[in-house]
Amino acid sequence: MAKIDIQSDRLREFLAEAEDILNSMGKDLLKLGKGVKAGIIDPAVLNSIFRSAHTLKGMSGIFDFTDMFSLSHSLEDTLDLLRLGRTVLTDEVLDNVMAAHELLVRIVASKGTANFTDEIERLKNSLGKSHRVKKARSGEQIDKEVLSALTEYEEHRFRECLREGKNLFIVNVRFPITSFDKGYAALIEALKNHSEVIATLPSAKTSHETLFFDILIGTKNDRAFISNFLRDIAEVEIRVIAEPSSRGAAHDQMKSEPSLEVITGHGRQHGKETLRRVSNTVRVNIGKLDNIMNIVSELGILKTSIASLSAELKSSSEFSVYGLELSRSEKSLERKLAELRESVLDVRMVPIGQLFGRFDTFTNKLSRESGKETRMVTYGDETELDKLIVEELSDPLMHIIRNVIDHAIEAPAVREALGKPRAGAITLSAYQKGNHVVIEVKDDGAGMDADFIRGKAVEKGIVTREYAAGLTRQEAFELIFMPGFSTRDTVSETSGRGVGMDVVKENITRLSGIIDIETVQGKGTRFMLTIPITLAIIQALIVEDSGKRYAVPLNAVIEIIDLRSPEERSGDMESIKVHNREIPSVRLSRYFGKKSSARDVCYGIVAGLAEHRLCVIVDSLVEELDVVIKPLPRILKVPGIAGATDMGEKGTILVLDITGILDQVLKERKTGPPERPSSAPDQNDEKTKAEQLT
Repeated sequence: MAKIDIQSDRLREFLAEAEDILNSMGKDLLKLGKGVKAGIIDPAVLNSIFRSAHTLKGMSGIFDFTDMFSLSHSLEDTLDLLRLGRTVLTDEVLDNVMAAHELLVRIVASKGTANFTDEIERLKNSLGKSHRVKKARSGEQIDKEVLSALTEYEEHRFRECLREGKNLFIVNVRFPITSFDKGYAALIEALKNHSEVIATLPSAKTSHETLFFDILIGTKNDRAFISNFLRDIAEVEIRVIAEPSSRGAAHDQMKSEPSLEVITGHGRQHGKETLRRVSNTVRVNIGKLDNIMNIVSELGILKTSIASLSAELKSSSEFSVYGLELSRSEKSLERKLAELRESVLDVRMVPIGQLFGRFDTFTNKLSRESGKETRMVTYGDETELDKLIVEELSDPLMHIIRNVIDHAIEAPAVREALGKPRAGAITLSAYQKGNHVVIEVKDDGAGMDADFIRGKAVEKGIVTREYAAGLTRQEAFELIFMPGFSTRDTVSETSGRGVGMDVVKENITRLSGIIDIETVQGKGTRFMLTIPITLAIIQALIVEDSGKRYAVPLNAVIEIIDLRSPEERSGDMESIKVHNREIPSVRLSRYFGKKSSARDVCYGIVAGLAEHRLCVIVDSLVEELDVVIKPLPRILKVPGIAGATDMGEKGTILVLDITGILDQVLKERKTGPPERPSSAPDQNDEKTKAEQLT
C-alpha cells in the first residue's frame, strides 16, 4: 500500500465517510441474514449492500487505499452476481460477505497503517470459489419495448416479479419542475411500502414546466389499491403491464393498449427554484471542538479574575462605582459563558444509538461462531453522550457482549430443555440519570455463581483462599474484573485468556464511571455502567488540603457538610454518618500519603456514583470553576487522579477521580489485599507518584 498521510483533512473526511457507509452496510447485512433464515430475501436490501460496496470501491480508489479497493472490488463482484440472480445466496456466501465487511471495518480502523494483504487474498479466493451459477429459466413472453428500457438488474427483477405472480404496473407521474425532487422522493417511499420499485423509466411526454416519470413496480396488490393510496400524494396515471395475480396465471399476454386511470394529486409542493442543499449538517473534527473547550476554560479563569478585581474595587470608597459597574459586566459575562459552554457541549453530543447499531453484526458473527442463537434489543437509542465517551465505550461493551455470548447464553438445545426460547435475548439500554448516563447490558442466560467465581479466582492464584472467603456476594462478582481471571480452563478464539473484563473495568474507571452487577442464577445478568455525560469540560469545586489544591468534579458531588466538632474533624476516622447512613470517608492528604493538617475547620465532600458513596475530607473550599480535563501520560496514571487542568497564572492542579478513590478505599478496608503479580506496581509506589504529582 502506498504511504498515506493520516493527518490529511481530506483523508480524515474519507475515513469518517467510510465508517458511515460500513455502519449502514452492517445493518443491511443483519437484515439480509435474517431474511436468509426466513427464506425471504429483500432485493432492496441486497441492492443497498451492493451500492455501499460500489461506493467504497470508488472512494478508496481515489485515495489510493489499495487494500480497501481490492477487497471492496471483489465484494462488489459477488454482490452483483447475487442481485442479478446469477448465483445462489447460501450460508457460505453470506458468511464470506460478512467476513469481508468485518475486514473492511478493521482496514478503516487501522487508517491504512496495517498490512492485511494475506487476509484479503484468502477472502477474495473464498468469495470467488463460493459462486454457484444459477440455471437460466425459460423466458416469459415479455414486451421487447419494455425490456429495451431496462438495465440487466432491472430485467432480472422484472422476471422475478413475473415468476412470483406479482402484478406489474407502470405509474406515470408528473411534477412541477420547481418541486419534483421532494415530490418524487415522497412518492417512491410510499410505493416501497406496498410494492417493489423496479425501475424509473424515461417518459415520452415533455413540458417546459413539468417533469414526467414512468415508474415500473411489482406488487401483490391490485390497481385500485395502488390508486387509492397514491391519491393524496401526486397526480399519476396507472398503466397495467401484467396482472397475473388478479387472473391466476403467471404468464398472461402483455397488455398492448394502456389502461389509464387519472388521479388528481393534492398537497403537491410549489416553490421557487433553488440550489440550496436540504441537509444542514456540518462534519466537524472533534479536535477543533477540544480547542474551543480550552478557550472556554481560559475565559472562565479570566472571568474569575474579573470577579476578584470587581470585589476589590467595590470595597474601595474611591472606585466603588467602577467596581459595581465591573461586577454587573462580570455577571453578564458569566451568563454568556454558561450559554457558550452549553452550546459547545451540545455540539459534541451524539445519540448512543450510533454505538448500539455497531453491535448487530458483531453479535450475529459471535453467535454463528459459537453455535448459539441470540437476538438483540435496544432501548434509549436517542440518549446523548459526548462523542469521545461514546467511542471509549465501544471496547468495554464489545467485551461484555462477547462475555455474555460465550459464558452466559446457553446452547439452543439446553435453553429448550430449560423452557427458554432457543434464542438468547441481549438487551442494550441507556437512560440519563442526573449528569450521568446509565448503560445496561442485560441477558436471560445462566446467571453467575458467587461461590464458583471465588473458587476460580483462588485456583488461578488471583486471590488467597482467606481473602475470597471474606468477600460478600457482590464483592465476589467483582473478581471477574481482575486481570487474568477466567472461568475457562482452555483458551479459545474468544475467551480463556482473562484479558476481557479487566479491560472493561479499566476503561470505565478511566471515564470516571462505575460498574454494578445484578444476577440471578438461571435467569440472567445485568451489567450497569454509570458514566458522566461528558468529560470535555466540567464544573469543578477547587479544594485545598495540607497546602495542596485539587479539582473535584461537581457532577460526582452530592452535598458538602461542615465538620466543626473535634470528633468529626478527626483525620483518621474511617466512616461518617450522613443522614443516618454510615459512609466511608478519607482525608484527601492521607489518601495521597501526606500528613494531614490540624486546622480547626474542615469540610466533608460527599460524592459518589450510582448507589456508592464516599466522604472526602479537605481543609477548605476555594471556588467553583469550569475546567477542561487533560489526561495524564500512562506512566503517571494514579488511582484517584482523572487528569490535570491548567489554571492559567494559578498553575496546574490535579482533577480527582472520585470513583478511583472510592474503589481504592474500599479495597484497603477489606480483609486483606489480593495477591499481586510480580509485575504489578506496589500501592506505595502509586502513592509516591501521586505525592510527586501534587
